[in-house]
Amino acid sequence: MIIFIGLLVICSGVWAGGGKDNQNSPQWAGIYTGVIPSASGPGISVVAILYADATYKVTYHYIDRDPELFTFTGALRWDEKTKIITLDNKDLPPYYKVEKTGLIQLDREGKRITGPLAGNYKLGKLP
Repeated sequence: MIIFIGLLVICSGVWAGGGKDNQNSPQWAGIYTGVIPSASGPGISVVAILYADATYKVTYHYIDRDPELFTFTGALRWDEKTKIITLDNKDLPPYYKVEKTGLIQLDREGKRITGPLAGNYKLGKLP
């Protein structure tokens, strides 16, 4: 877990200090974090970085496992009308709804997840 937190701090520094003019970045660009449910443990820590150039980096860490991180990168597509981001990697949950405070992970068909754990599929946006 300490390694994961360290990664988050490094990512935050790279994002903030990258020399880019963040005032011209799209509203959805930024760093999002949260813990989503896992079928095989207490949860998965997620750090999703959405870059203004329509690329992303998503890192997963299973909370109860060794410090191994799973990182995915690629391109994303933004739909202004629906406020949905689609990731190009089919190994990941591909759809995220952008809201004021963060992202809501959607199911594989792009619909809101329902059921008792539905509220746990949120990633908050870091300032």
